[in-house]
Amino acid sequence: MTDLRDDWDLVSLRLSAAPRVCILSDLDGTLVPIMDRPELVHLPSSVRRILQSLAKSTRGAAGIISGRALDDLISRVSVEGIWYVGNHGFEMRSPDGEVTKFFDGGDVEYVNLIRDELAAQTASVPGVLLEHKGPIVAVHYRQVELPRVAEVERAFLRVMERHRQRMMVANGDRVFEARLRGIRNKGTAVRLIRRELPSGSFVMYFGDDVTDADAFRELRSAGIAVEVAGCDSPLAHYTLPDPSAVWEVLQRILVALDLDRA
Repeated sequence: MTDLRDDWDLVSLRLSAAPRVCILSDLDGTLVPIMDRPELVHLPSSVRRILQSLAKSTRGAAGIISGRALDDLISRVSVEGIWYVGNHGFEMRSPDGEVTKFFDGGDVEYVNLIRDELAAQTASVPGVLLEHKGPIVAVHYRQVELPRVAEVERAFLRVMERHRQRMMVANGDRVFEARLRGIRNKGTAVRLIRRELPSGSFVMYFGDDVTDADAFRELRSAGIAVEVAGCDSPLAHYTLPDPSAVWEVLQRILVALDLDRA
């Protein structure tokens, strides 16, 4: 797959010709490197300034679409006037601050029970980190010794077998996730955002793992989808090797839109 920077002349022309450009991106592994613990992630100030420039411009728009809970995502990015999508599309905040959640309190209580079951089943495995995010509970195994990862997966699947009517299973970068069943995902979030943009807007999306495939699919015939760090998605148009390359491209986008001095 072609590195986006190697086709920049064409991409730049498409950006310059568009009346409005919306840049959407995952956070972990895309705008910031993956960390051993989710709470260690911080967005570089230079990237924050780029997002702010896009948000303030009449030609630009931006959004972060993540598996993190919405409140956690907002606190880590901390840019006003952009789209925030948390929990893979189960919750959103618009640029004007309006929050929409596609789940309720009863769903959260049910997921909390599953979190307790998972805690009991994985308690004997050092390094497991459980994260209850409302409609999703994540089982992180990045710090689990490799020989015991299969043990964590078996425990996860045993619990999920009891809840398959209401929950679905998903995998991410060294994480197992139990999600409420429904049609919400990163692709539906991209679709909702596109509906709010002016006609003719050009959308780019950056993502690094299998959870971004739905967003890539949404832009397959309209926009540009960029896979990061070798997730090898056949749905993406271009690739970039790591978050630092994404930062470079974001700066190039500002230049193409004549926002680098804004």
